[in-house]
Amino acid sequence: MKMNLDDPKLTAYALGELEEPEKSAVARAIGDSPEAQRVVVETQQVARALRSQYELELNERWIAPRRFIAVTDDSFWSKAGPLAIAAVLTLLALIGALVLATNRSGSALHLAGSSPREQAESGRFSAVEGEEASQFAPDPSRDFGAASYAYVGEHPFVSVSSNPHSGFPIVVTPGSYSEVFQSINAGVLPPKDTVRIEQMINYFNYDYPEPRSDELFSVNVDVAGCPWDQSHRLVRIGLKGREAPRDVHGANVIARDTKIDVEFNPVSVGSYRLIGYDKRSLKGENSNGEGPRDNGIAAGYTVTALYELVPVAQQFSTRQTAQTLLSAKLRFKKPDGNGEVQSIERSVTDDGVDFAQAHPDLKFAAAVAEFGMILCDSGYKGSGTLGAVLKWAQEGKGDDANGYRAGFIEMVRKTQTLKKS
Repeated sequence: MKMNLDDPKLTAYALGELEEPEKSAVARAIGDSPEAQRVVVETQQVARALRSQYELELNERWIAPRRFIAVTDDSFWSKAGPLAIAAVLTLLALIGALVLATNRSGSALHLAGSSPREQAESGRFSAVEGEEASQFAPDPSRDFGAASYAYVGEHPFVSVSSNPHSGFPIVVTPGSYSEVFQSINAGVLPPKDTVRIEQMINYFNYDYPEPRSDELFSVNVDVAGCPWDQSHRLVRIGLKGREAPRDVHGANVIARDTKIDVEFNPVSVGSYRLIGYDKRSLKGENSNGEGPRDNGIAAGYTVTALYELVPVAQQFSTRQTAQTLLSAKLRFKKPDGNGEVQSIERSVTDDGVDFAQAHPDLKFAAAVAEFGMILCDSGYKGSGTLGAVLKWAQEGKGDDANGYRAGFIEMVRKTQTLKKS
């Protein structure tokens, strides 16, 4: 059985309109076709852009600041209807153009004959291979701060067999969380472009151990079941710098030229996805240009990143030796050294821990990540709901001495009210 690139099923898959088992069949089929993967990604980007523009026009015309207006009367639809029709027509035209342009390559998709390995890697979404994966890789040299970035696309699942290495920027600012918090407190759901999941996760402190006496950093990795997709695994990587007194100049930078390399084991992991760090380009800047470089890491600094993994096998027993999932290597130079590169490496094995038994900090970070994906209407949010986010956040609240986690829980409750309005 073949499905050409202009088959409506491909567009339906990209827009999340297929049901099982047809959805899984298409996902397996496009796993070997970079052309099909490109069509899926571009279709999703166009759909998101049109939805955002449509919502923006509705907000500007019909939603008063700090409150929502009921839109059930005929006069609303007589005016908003043309916007919806225009958006749909534009979407169909652009999708048609994408399919036509891609279909000129003459490629076809085969739904039958996928190997067990390919089926294991497919999961809910196809894995991007080779050069395609590099298009979505974050630039570790760029400071993912609060500057104005234009949204380009979410990170897809990447095939380990063709691209086992990943990484993420060490320097992350928490500015997005404040924007989201202020918007929701004002009674308005935040624009999707302001939701930066990695910044929201790193707004909070996590209980990472202090570095060993002979090391400048502690590198911490743990894994548990993924709460929004039971067949996937969720990995948390956390770094913490050693506390140090300020020098005579008032500075406490402990390392420079810091980089993190994550290597996945293809025996255990079929594909992976970095959560957050969505590909963006600075407005008015060449997206291929050199971004601001890392000027160093201060003492006591922490950063947290989450990866969602599609495992190759999911059988765990007392007779089976747990397989290594990944290793995380931190490279850096001492600011007062001779330029020698030093490294700290940690690996993690998967013992099959359920999300219910996960560390409270991992639960809380997962709650923040899923909340961000729900706000963005992410194609990767899975089965998560705001109710589930509340449950996970409450289970991961801990002592919460400064009350920040309690503030997040209250913000999720307010979002539930806004979603019902």
